[in-house]
Amino acid sequence: MDIQIAGEQHGLDWCIIRPHNVYGIKQNIWDKYRNVLGIWMYQHLNGMDMTIFGDGEQTRAFSFIDDSLEPLWNAAVRPQASKEIINLGGIEEVSIKDASLILREVIGEGEIVHLEGRHEVKHSIPTYQKSIDLLDFKYKTTMKEGLTQMWEWAKNQPMRDRFVWPEYEIEKGIYSFWKNETKKSNK
Repeated sequence: MDIQIAGEQHGLDWCIIRPHNVYGIKQNIWDKYRNVLGIWMYQHLNGMDMTIFGDGEQTRAFSFIDDSLEPLWNAAVRPQASKEIINLGGIEEVSIKDASLILREVIGEGEIVHLEGRHEVKHSIPTYQKSIDLLDFKYKTTMKEGLTQMWEWAKNQPMRDRFVWPEYEIEKGIYSFWKNETKKSNK
């Protein structure tokens, strides 16, 4: 909202884009805290089980990066996007469990382990109609197609360590999986 306030205060044009669960090539697969599809790819490449927090019934609306590029450009140049707040992409709701099954189909294997549930939004699907009407968003890439492209890219990335926070400022309520990984990395 800072952009909106600055635009109004200084008479500038603005458009706020809220991308939803964007994935694809060049995504950070070394982050253990964000981007579930990248996390799973890293885990598989490193001989780890794919982790799902909770029962996997939580849903998200994933967006392949290539489907989002033209709409991002349109947000910058189309007058009808001026002074709008627009959720971009994510028109198909997919459960985390189903996303893991699609990825396992792409990579050909992989075990799944369920961890304690997290305090998170159970179902997150954006209102996306503005991205279609104003930015000409089109859902062109199926999740399987997008994950196949991302997996081909991920397999060719150099191995590097994941970032693990050396300690957490607030320990209460932190997930045991994260705590245990922090302890391992500090040894």
